[in-house]
Amino acid sequence: MSKNDIVHMSAKERLALMEELWASFDRDNLEYPVPAWHEEVLKQRAQKDTSNFIPFEEAKQNVREALDAYRDS
Repeated sequence: MSKNDIVHMSAKERLALMEELWASFDRDNLEYPVPAWHEEVLKQRAQKDTSNFIPFEEAKQNVREALDAYRDS
């Protein structure tokens, strides 16, 4: 697949492609070194108030709906 192929895909198709790409990392059981600064960022985030967070699947659905509304406008 070329960059040109991707550019001509709809937003919905590109989102599906991104999801498949991320899932492929998990399927391949690839191991990557984690930079030391990631631990500090995770500690900072763990201290934040998360009471107003929404589930990831809900957030993805919200993005899809916003993209569909934008595309339809």
